[in-house]
Amino acid sequence: QQEGFEWLHKLAAWGVGACLADDMGLGKTVQALAFLTDRASQGPALVIAPVSVCRNWVKEVEKFAPALTALLFGEGERESMIKNAGKGDLVIATYDLLTRESQHFIEKKWSTVILDEAQAIKNRTTKRSETAMQLQADFRLIMSGTPVENHLGELWNLFQFANPGLLGSIDQFNERFALPIEKNKDDDRRDQLRRLVQPFILRRRKDE
Repeated sequence: QQEGFEWLHKLAAWGVGACLADDMGLGKTVQALAFLTDRASQGPALVIAPVSVCRNWVKEVEKFAPALTALLFGEGERESMIKNAGKGDLVIATYDLLTRESQHFIEKKWSTVILDEAQAIKNRTTKRSETAMQLQADFRLIMSGTPVENHLGELWNLFQFANPGLLGSIDQFNERFALPIEKNKDDDRRDQLRRLVQPFILRRRKDE
């Protein structure tokens, strides 16, 4: 966890986004909260997560990051919660509410935006993905134990959020990587892609 915390700081200092892809149960949330606590003075932060884990984020903040104020979006005056969020505040919202209230989220400048279970935006044609891409953030973190579930286009979309342009346009990506790897089983291209994204992904398995 200490290593993950330091890695997040390193990427933030480089000015690039990150993908924390540790297996479940290795403390991705704790690493993120330690990082957010360190960045609290830089402005408000936003976590977008599935409805099933939003309340868990609130509990984890209270337990591990009491210096942060967890604000669960959806309770009370929604618009004013976002507008008034400041240093040390962590707004926590579901993907559905991000989509429904997109304008409020897009207009705000966030110090950090975290997409938990980020495979939720794997489909680039959805409103959910379109909204996420428009969020303004100094640092973007995607957390996912499964960055690719079905095909490489999902990886492209996650990286388009974290590090826009790194993998080129979707057409360039398909031509350079997806088709050769998925259709022709081209190991050289697979290695090229791995080397390209490796610096931005931290993945550790339980058996390590």
